Amino acid sequence: KKTHILFLSLLFVFSISVQLSAQWVEQTSGVTGALQSISAVDNNVCWIGGAAGVVLRTTNGGTNWTNVGGGAIGTANAIYTIYAWDANNAICSTSPATGAFVFRTTDAGATWVQVFTQTGGFLNAIWMTSATNGFMCGDPVGGRWSFVRTTDSGVTWDSTGLFVPQAGTEAGWNNALYMAGSNIYVGTNNTRVYYSSNNGVSWA
Repeated sequence: KKTHILFLSLLFVFSISVQLSAQWVEQTSGVTGALQSISAVDNNVCWIGGAAGVVLRTTNGGTNWTNVGGGAIGTANAIYTIYAWDANNAICSTSPATGAFVFRTTDAGATWVQVFTQTGGFLNAIWMTSATNGFMCGDPVGGRWSFVRTTDSGVTWDSTGLFVPQAGTEAGWNNALYMAGSNIYVGTNNTRVYYSSNNGVSWA
């Protein structure tokens, strides 16, 4: 019994120790606008997209953040989704009233290039499954969901074979996208989740 009590006591102390070390630490972004989307590459590298074309980037776990937005992205529109796969490569989207625009950087945000446009669209999420292959989802346009793929690191995007009809007036939610291998999950505003087990070839 004494051994059992000692074991439980040590377990309790260890549990408290783990809980105390797993704290949240507030960090200073350096901006005052809303921050809409985040993409963590690892424990050190993280990118954030926000209002007024802001893109924040850290390479030291959030100790310091640098605003690497602007440029071709501009400062008039918010970034609603961003995805990065290393310290230099990231893709983000803005969706002003005229449509959706996607921008890509390969030099840590020093320069941005527009790689996609959709008139009347609104892109909710981007996910890269590798350095070359990725998927975007956006609100339906003309009764069709905006599902788009890339196989060249976001240089070009194609919706061929990704026809999914809109149900009623449903739309998507910002960042409501998850991918694991060939499995894709997309969330909507009318209680539905769209699911593909074959990289978008068919949907349920």
